Amino acid sequence: MLTKFKTIQAVLFSTYSLIIFIVFTVLVVWLCLWSSDLLKQNATDSLASMGRSMQEHIDSEIQKMNDVSLNVMYSNLVKNHFKRYTSEMLDQTQTGDGNDTDTDRESDRESDKQKLGLSGGMGSGSFQSVSKSQSVENAKALAEILTAAIGPSRPVEQLYLYDFKNKMYGNGFDNGERTYNPATKPWFKAVIAMQNGKIITLPVPDEEMSRYISSSDMQYSVSLFRQFYDNYNDPTGIVEVKQYYNRIFSSILAFTGDNPYGAQVLVYNDNGDIIYPLQADKRHYAAYTSLTAGKTNSQKQGKASYLSFINPNTQAKELLSLHRSELTGWNTLIIVPESKLLAPVFAFAKQTVLVAFVILLFAIMLSYAASKRITYPILKIHRSIRGMRLEDLGTGRVASQTLGSGLNELDQLHISFVRMSSRLKESMDDLLLSQSQEMQAKLIALQSQMNPHFLYNTLATIHAMAEENMNEQIVAMTENMSDFLRYFSTDAAIVSLQDELLHTGKFLEINQIRFGQKLHYVMEVDERMRELRIPKLVVQPLVENALKFGTQHEPPWQIRISGKIGGEDWQLEVADNGPGFSEESLAHLFARIREVDETHAVPVLKLGGMGLLNIYIRMKLTYGDAAVFQIHNRPEGGAAIRIGGKL
Repeated sequence: MLTKFKTIQAVLFSTYSLIIFIVFTVLVVWLCLWSSDLLKQNATDSLASMGRSMQEHIDSEIQKMNDVSLNVMYSNLVKNHFKRYTSEMLDQTQTGDGNDTDTDRESDRESDKQKLGLSGGMGSGSFQSVSKSQSVENAKALAEILTAAIGPSRPVEQLYLYDFKNKMYGNGFDNGERTYNPATKPWFKAVIAMQNGKIITLPVPDEEMSRYISSSDMQYSVSLFRQFYDNYNDPTGIVEVKQYYNRIFSSILAFTGDNPYGAQVLVYNDNGDIIYPLQADKRHYAAYTSLTAGKTNSQKQGKASYLSFINPNTQAKELLSLHRSELTGWNTLIIVPESKLLAPVFAFAKQTVLVAFVILLFAIMLSYAASKRITYPILKIHRSIRGMRLEDLGTGRVASQTLGSGLNELDQLHISFVRMSSRLKESMDDLLLSQSQEMQAKLIALQSQMNPHFLYNTLATIHAMAEENMNEQIVAMTENMSDFLRYFSTDAAIVSLQDELLHTGKFLEINQIRFGQKLHYVMEVDERMRELRIPKLVVQPLVENALKFGTQHEPPWQIRISGKIGGEDWQLEVADNGPGFSEESLAHLFARIREVDETHAVPVLKLGGMGLLNIYIRMKLTYGDAAVFQIHNRPEGGAAIRIGGKL
C-alpha cells in the first residue's frame, strides 16, 4: 500500500493539490470575510433605512395634525366664529355648570358679549338674543370654515374646538356642538399649563371614532392639543386634532406584518411609555427604553445609532436601529435577531464555501489530470511490455508507432521500445513459422486418420448389404461412396459447414437405404451458419457415432442435427435416442481430453474408438480456448454431443 504513494503520479498529484489548496483557501477566506462585512453593512444600512422610513412616516402624519392645528390657531376667522357660536350657545342654554349662580352666569354672558362686540348700540342691559335660525347659520359657517382649515384632502380624521368651560364643537366624522366636563379630561390641565406648544397624547381607545369604521374591533386614536389665542394674546380655547392610530403607524404595521427578519418595532417616549405596540407590557421593554434614559436632548437628537444588544430575557444577540423624532420626541426602535438579520450573510458564506469546494475539487481534478498526463504514457509503455506476447511483436497491436504523449522524452522512449519489438519479431519469425508448420502437420495427420476410419465403416456397411442381396442400395451407396472419396481427397483441412452438412446428409441417406423406416433424421441448422469455416470431418463422425450406438436398441432410431448462433458464438449439436454413454466410457474419454489439455501433445490414435477424441483435438487446434466440445446423456434418453466456437 505504501509503495503506491511513492509513484511519480502520487508525488506530482499531492504537490499540485497542496499548492492549489493553500492558495485557494487563502483567497476564499479573504473573499468570505470581505463579502460578509459588506453584506453585514448592507443589512444594517437596510435596517436603518427602514427605521428612518418608519419615523418619517410617523412624523409626516403628526406633522399633518400639527399643520391643521396651526391653521386653526392662526385663523382669526375660525376663532371669532367659534367664540360667537359658543356665546350664542350660552345665550340659548338654560342651565349652566351646576355650580354657578344665576348672577355668575349673567356676568359670564355679559363678559363674553362685550368681547364679541354684541353689547353697546342697543343700550345697557338691553341684550337681544340671536334667533335660532341665525344660530344654525352661524353653525354652518363655522363648519365650513373648519372644513377649509382641515383641507380638501382631509389629512386628519377629526377636529374639536373647546372653550375653557363646557362647550366643544366637532368637525369630521363627528360634527356639531356638545358639552364636556373639563375635570374629566386627563389632558385638560396639561394643555392649560402648556403656554406655547403642543401636546401629543398616547394612543387611547376611541369609541366615538370606532363607530365610523366598518371593523368591529375597537379603534385607537392619537390626539394633538394646543391652545389658541385672541387678538390680545389671551387664550380663548383649545384645538384637538385626532387621527386613527392605524393610519399613523401604517408603515410599521405593514413592516411587522410581513418582514423577512422577524423584526419587532418599538415606539416609546422619554418617559418610557410604550406608544407602539398597543397594550405592551412596559416592564417587558424596560431594557430597551432605558437605552435613551439619562441622555441629553442633543444626544437623543443625533443620527440613527446601531447597537448590538443582548436580550436579557432570551440571551439572544440582537441588532437595534434607534431613531428619534424632534417633532414628537418619540423614539423608534427596530429590534432584529442578529441570526435572522445576518441570515443572508450566513447563506452567502455557505454558498461561497460550497462553490469554493466545487472549484477546489475541480482544481484537484485538473491536478490529477496533469499528473496523469505525465505518468500515463509511462504506464502505457509498462502495460505494453507486460501484455506483450511473442506473436504480437512488431505487429503494432500492442504498441503503436507513436505514443503521442506530447512529452519528447517519453515519445523517444516509446519509439525505442517499438524498434526493439520489431527486432525481436524478426528473430522470432523462424520459430513462429516452424510452430505453424508443426500445427498444420498435426491437422493433416489427424484428418488422414479420419479418412480410413470412415472408409472402414462404409465398407463394413456395404459388406452387410451384399450379404442381404441389396443390389440397388449397393449401387446408390457406391455412388455416394464415390462422392465421399472425392470429398476426402481434397487437401483442404478447413471447409464450409454447408459442404460438411451435404456429405453428412449423403451418409445418412446411405444408412437410410440400409435401414429403411427404422431410421429417422432431422437437420435444423441456422442458415447463417452454413458459410462457417470448420475443420473437415467433424460433423459426419458425430452422426456416425450416434448411429453406431443408437442402433443397439429397438427401432425406430432418431438422429437430430441442430445448429444456432448466440452472440459471437456458434454451436452445433448431434443427438440420438439410443442408450447413451456409459459412465465408464465417459470417464475414459474425459481422462484422455484432460491428458491432451495438460500435455498439449497429440496422442497416437487407433482406428478403433478414435473419432470423438480426434474431433476434440482438431477443434482445439482450430479455435483454441474458445472451442466448445460437450458430451452428455439426455434426460429423455440418448446422448448428445455439442461442438462450437467463435464466429
